[in-house]
Formats: sequence, C-alpha cells, structure tokens
Amino acid sequence: MVDRGTGAERQAPATAVLTLQPRTDAAALARKFVHDHRDHLDPDIIENAQLLVSEIVTNAVRHGAGEICLTIRLDPPGIGVAVTDTGDALPTVPSTPPPDDQPSGRGLLIVDAVASEWGVSPRWPPPGKTVWFDVRPGY
Repeated sequence: MVDRGTGAERQAPATAVLTLQPRTDAAALARKFVHDHRDHLDPDIIENAQLLVSEIVTNAVRHGAGEICLTIRLDPPGIGVAVTDTGDALPTVPSTPPPDDQPSGRGLLIVDAVASEWGVSPRWPPPGKTVWFDVRPGY
C-alpha cells in the first residue's frame, strides 16, 4: 500500500471485528475491545475512540435492531471504527443540544465534536446501517 501524501510504502490497516448483543453491557464491551486492540496508538486517540464507540454502540442498543457488528481499523497514527446494526432509522445530529435536565440526546453531538470524520451509511441490502468514525491526531 502506498501513502498518497508521501508516496512511501506502508502497511495495510489492521482490522478486528466483534459481534455484540444489544444488551446494557455492549458499550462497556466495545470500549474494552478498542482498548485491547490499541497497539501503539496515542492514549488520547484511544480515549477519544472509546468515548465515541460507547456513544455509537449505546445508540445501536437503544435505537437499532439485532446484533451489533463492531469493526475497528488501526491505521496509525489514527483509528477507524464502524458500528453496524439492522435497524432502519438513520441517526441525525440534533440541531440544538437537549435541555440540561434531559439525561440523553447528546451522543451524536459528542461524536460530531470529537471525531476527525464520521458518517452514516445505509446497509445494502437493507435493513440496517453503519455508523462510522475516524479519530486522528490534530483534530
């Protein structure tokens, strides 16, 4: 694989996959999976990835359907994460934060603020979608 920016040869990103059941412990298992596969990435990158995977997996448990497939891609100095479920509803970022006394509704606002990039891709063939994000230094 050749780095487009430098033209230098580099390793293909390493990937790891975990299937999660839509249970209350799924976010904790996802955070541990990211931590266990951190390789030599900067601790701040891993901490941010753990925060974001927790938010996205929690959304999949609360609003998605079926098993959750978590894929991480180590692409030093950053990491990519994708969370797939079979729910039809595509998540959107709220236009305004929820009231302070509302205990939920901030997950995608956090993802939008912390991720270097993120998005949602409908699964083909339906049903389902993948919510993905990248965390890289300098963002």
